[in-house]
Amino acid sequence: MPRSNLPELIFAFGLRLRALAFWLMLGGVAPGAEPVASETDLVPLRSAAPHGLGPITLPGLSHTVLGAASVFGGARPDLFVMTRGGPAGLHLLRYLRTGPGDAPIFAPPQLLPRPFAEGRGTVFALADGSIHGLWLEKNVLHRTTFDRTTLTFTPVGTVPLAGLAAGAQSVAAFPGENGALDLVLEVTGESTPARSPVTNPSSADWRPYDGAGISTAAARFRYLVGAHWPAPPARTLERIRQLSATRREVYWGMMQLSPLPLGPGAARGLVTGARLGVFHYYATIDPTATGAPARVLIAGEDGNVLRHPSVGAAPRAYPSSTPDTAHFIASGESALYFYGATGRVTPGGAPIFREPVALLQEDAALYAGTLPSPSVIDWDGDGASDLVVGNSEGFILFFRNLGTDETPRFLPGERLRAAGRDIHHQAGYAGSVQGTAEARWGYVSPTAFDWNEDGRPDLVVGDITGNYVVYLNRGTRTAPALDAARPLYCDGLDLHGVWRSRPAVGRLGDRVALVIPDDEGHLHLYWRFDDYNVADGGKLRLDDGGLIATTYDPAGGTGRCKLDFYDVDRDGRLDLLAGTGRRGAIPNRETGYPLPVLGARTLNTPLFLRNVGTNERPVFAPPVPFAHGTHGLVQPGGAHECGVVGTRLGGGRETNLLVANEAGRLFLLRGQHLRLLTREQVETYRNKPNPFPASR
Repeated sequence: MPRSNLPELIFAFGLRLRALAFWLMLGGVAPGAEPVASETDLVPLRSAAPHGLGPITLPGLSHTVLGAASVFGGARPDLFVMTRGGPAGLHLLRYLRTGPGDAPIFAPPQLLPRPFAEGRGTVFALADGSIHGLWLEKNVLHRTTFDRTTLTFTPVGTVPLAGLAAGAQSVAAFPGENGALDLVLEVTGESTPARSPVTNPSSADWRPYDGAGISTAAARFRYLVGAHWPAPPARTLERIRQLSATRREVYWGMMQLSPLPLGPGAARGLVTGARLGVFHYYATIDPTATGAPARVLIAGEDGNVLRHPSVGAAPRAYPSSTPDTAHFIASGESALYFYGATGRVTPGGAPIFREPVALLQEDAALYAGTLPSPSVIDWDGDGASDLVVGNSEGFILFFRNLGTDETPRFLPGERLRAAGRDIHHQAGYAGSVQGTAEARWGYVSPTAFDWNEDGRPDLVVGDITGNYVVYLNRGTRTAPALDAARPLYCDGLDLHGVWRSRPAVGRLGDRVALVIPDDEGHLHLYWRFDDYNVADGGKLRLDDGGLIATTYDPAGGTGRCKLDFYDVDRDGRLDLLAGTGRRGAIPNRETGYPLPVLGARTLNTPLFLRNVGTNERPVFAPPVPFAHGTHGLVQPGGAHECGVVGTRLGGGRETNLLVANEAGRLFLLRGQHLRLLTREQVETYRNKPNPFPASR
């Protein structure tokens, strides 16, 4: 045997020994063996606040409040809410009581049958107390009545939307006499042509900006049309006319229309939302009048235009406890937010509303915002590990643990602040690889770690832009206070990688290390140099010498990778955990997870990459997905991306996992209920998505 091969053989033999040690750590069970059974892990973490109060938790990515009407006879109306993106559905929330600021508090959502598949429409009550729903389906408007006993909508009439220049996107109704309705419709308006022939944001040829940094995308607008639907059994609309002065009323779309009565002289007010988060208000809507109704933008208490926290602001009026005015609730890809009326207007005539607060329910699951990316750390220095979670809105939330690591009990999230302001990452005009349409997303992914080694946890953060920043903690161990974000640099240039990724940060040997998917989508190691600079440590590799790629598709399909350093097998070496999007491909496009192996119709899948090298020179085994005892392949739910971290929360001898589904729920999976799947077992899940029951 040539002596030159001896070191390689010794190294290979060492890898096999470590593999054996790993399986012995798991109780001597080989990969693919049946895990211990348990259902409790598949229940999302709950709010530990009194009565389980917390933000309303709904499935799906985005939500639209279709209407407020009294179903159960409470002092104030109940809510009808439609969810989309993932498990779409119509939900009813029963009013329980009134909380601070006149905000209503609701019971947990109850799923209702949908009368029509699309679920676009409005729900309202007539003066006699009967509840009605209008539903848009293609170029037809359906009218239904609601049965309080069976909790179902029954069709009672249909009218074609003839006479419109384009398709209707949303509808509001002003009830008249004998069942007649004055309607306001959001209609597709003008658009400027795109300046790029490629419209697929996941194409290798996608170019959302030109050489001058100007968007190449089409600019689309919506406008308002009025109509009258006579009392049943009328089957045609009357008095159809354009209400807006032009067909360029609201950029990108209104999302939702709602009557908003704000007192004498404004009993027929109307509010619309906007994809980019502002609210348009019309004091008087009269389809029989000539000319365009006056329009203003709703203002906050400082007199400036209110801006919804997230993309896709869809408003719906909710009656105040005092006469002659109304609040409104707005939703989107976010929590449901309550906007309290003040009864005041600006000098320019814009109604003034209070800053939004999350709408609450009892017995709530913890809601972390859509596409949450969690980190576990004792943030407040009380000896119990807390949660620090970023989300697609761009906020970072702190969930305080009132319990212990063994038996955690978390309060609902509160926004972390830096330099006196809420941390809020958003793409803005040019920050997203998918163009200006993504301006209001943040996809912020924080890692809590003592970056500058002063004994206080800091935040190292990735987001939609692909840039990485650090928030240094200048407070005390028990009272954190974050500085404003500062960029991380490598060789004097901003540290940058593929978008929507979470950095893994940990101590490898005697140095602090950071790993990100780099500009080529490969896992790349950097060493901390000082507070704001890192040194290039090179691309990470597998035990066969191969690079570790992260994604399958180019452009908008890249990134979406949530990394975490954790000694999963407790051998003293930091391993890597990776939360992936459906289009992830770790470690390559031929044999990677999830898409190549699990097929195009799979879901987000957490992966384990075992460190078979050393901390000083990490080398990783190929990734392996997890199996849960009663569930099988661990896929918490959703296709875009998922967060996963190793943790001691929940106790036990093995490493536990905190995973997130994209609808905002968090799950604590105990290590004794987990095993790794063999390749043969994984193949049985090909193109068979396996979301947790709570995600369906």
